[in-house]
Formats: sequence, structure tokens, C-alpha cells
Amino acid sequence: MLSAYFDTSVFLAIFNKEPSGPQIRSLLRELRHEKVRIYTSIISVQEVSVLSFRKGGMGDDNYVKLGKLARIETITREIALLAARIEAQLIDVLGKDQEDNKRRKWDCFHIATAMHLGCGTLYAEDHKLLKRRDQLSISGISFLLPRPRSPELFPTPPPAPSP
Repeated sequence: MLSAYFDTSVFLAIFNKEPSGPQIRSLLRELRHEKVRIYTSIISVQEVSVLSFRKGGMGDDNYVKLGKLARIETITREIALLAARIEAQLIDVLGKDQEDNKRRKWDCFHIATAMHLGCGTLYAEDHKLLKRRDQLSISGISFLLPRPRSPELFPTPPPAPSP
């Protein structure tokens, strides 16, 4: 079965009602129609939950929300070691000035999870993450913006703006 990986940025675009949200939902429908299995990491649960736990937030159960859109993969020993190898390679490529970049560490876990699962595509709204494929000379997996390949015949209209 074909599989694809969704980075946290894809879910944030949907949950935050960003302009790319309808295109992402169209891609989800397209992938489901093609019977592509969609994965993400448990790290995505943490990343999308931060806003809901901020002062005044409701503390939403984003595990359930994500679980409706993708299969959530936990971090295993193999994924952690692969992420460490990817991060070491990235530090070697980018130099020491990038060593303390917190987001780089999460990128490495997302890439490692997608690779471990054998996903053919990694979708992300994060342009720095999309550049990682070339920076690391990764083959066998495409890094793409989450956009459908073909236009929908009857696209879902965007939600009406709030008054």
C-alpha cells in the first residue's frame, strides 16, 4: 500500500484555517480516494497542542483530531537513531552555526519517521523542511507542498468569514 507523511505544518494550516487549508483538505480526499495511507508522528500531537494550552486555551485533545486525519506513529529506537544520524549529517552540511536550531531537531524526527515507514512523499507547509531533501541528498522520498495533483470538480467552498 502506498503511504504519505504529513508534517505538523500541514495540520496547523487546517486547524488555524489558513488559506491553504481547503487545498490540503482536497489533497486528503485525493489521497484517500487513491487508498494512500497517511502518517504523522506523535511529535505532531505535541506541536499542534501548544496553542490550545496557552493562557486562556481550552486544552483540546488534538490526538483525536490528528487521529481522524492520519495514523500517528510513535518514536521507536530505530526512528530515534535514524533522526540522530540525519541531524548529524545536517550539522555537517550546514555547519556549527545551525547546531542549536530547535526546529531542526523536530524536522529530523519527521524525516526519520517518514523514511522508517517507507513513505513515498513527505508533505509540509514548512519551506525549511522542504529544503532538507536537497540539503541531505535524500532519495526515494519526495518532499512536497500539500497540494492536490488534480483540481476537484466540485471543491468545498471556503468557510464564510466571521462577523
